[in-house]
Amino acid sequence: MDKAQRENWKFELLGELLLAMGSNPQLRENLIFKGALILNHHLGSHRKSLDIDSNLDSEFTTQHPNQETQRQFLEEHVQFAISQHFERQDPVRYELKSIKIDSSPKDLHPRGWDGFSITIALIDHANPGVRGLPSLKIDVAAPESLSEHSVSDLAVQGVKIRAYTLERIAGEKARAFLSTLPTYRSKVKKPGESVRVKDLYDLAKIIRLKTLDETQFWTIAGNEFFLACQSRGIDCIGLASFMEDWDATKNYYEKDPTIPTDIQFNEVDAAIKSISSFWEEINIIPFYFELPTRKA
Repeated sequence: MDKAQRENWKFELLGELLLAMGSNPQLRENLIFKGALILNHHLGSHRKSLDIDSNLDSEFTTQHPNQETQRQFLEEHVQFAISQHFERQDPVRYELKSIKIDSSPKDLHPRGWDGFSITIALIDHANPGVRGLPSLKIDVAAPESLSEHSVSDLAVQGVKIRAYTLERIAGEKARAFLSTLPTYRSKVKKPGESVRVKDLYDLAKIIRLKTLDETQFWTIAGNEFFLACQSRGIDCIGLASFMEDWDATKNYYEKDPTIPTDIQFNEVDAAIKSISSFWEEINIIPFYFELPTRKA
């Protein structure tokens, strides 16, 4: 397999894993799915994501605060869900080779934001001679503050999974971008990382479908943005927060080979300015949060 074939293989298999976990009652109750795969289903688009993003349910972590207990739960039920899903195939094409669950971060997070990174290796019986098939990743983040508008059932090929609503994803995309800018990195004493310009692309994609004339949608999205930022202690003073190092952001965006070419940066610029202006008008922003500390 060349690189493109491997990416296509991973993208298709991640869809299968999403169905597998969504079909498992225990995982359905305790995991909430989000990210590019879920956004694709909301928008009917096909931007490739090479991992699955999810959050632990807050009730689950309240009932099971011990991280090792959480890890054992995930290991048991993710392994069972995937094996059961592929065993239903006729003929059986895929087989679970291994599953590894690591804490993310490696040590307990100083602010209690403990999550997991799940690495899955599969055997593809249709490609028995191919060595080194890529592993698949599932990110499981710590719980976040949610509202009645944050989560809904999403039908994926006849399987209902608990997933972030489009409003929540819009708010989280804005939050995710701010989390990679210098002000927040300095606040949490976090080393530099790549600016998340793909989140800007996704926001521009969302505003194409949901224009600002749909004020109810963007009002809910603004409230979800507030909750998402509150969950991770991210401040927003207004447009200036989004515009921090904006020339550098533009440079990253225009040079990123993974961003589709259907949305140019000038459209992103207009989208961010419009969204920020609306959220200021309805008093969503500005806001400031204290960083939490880990409970003893």
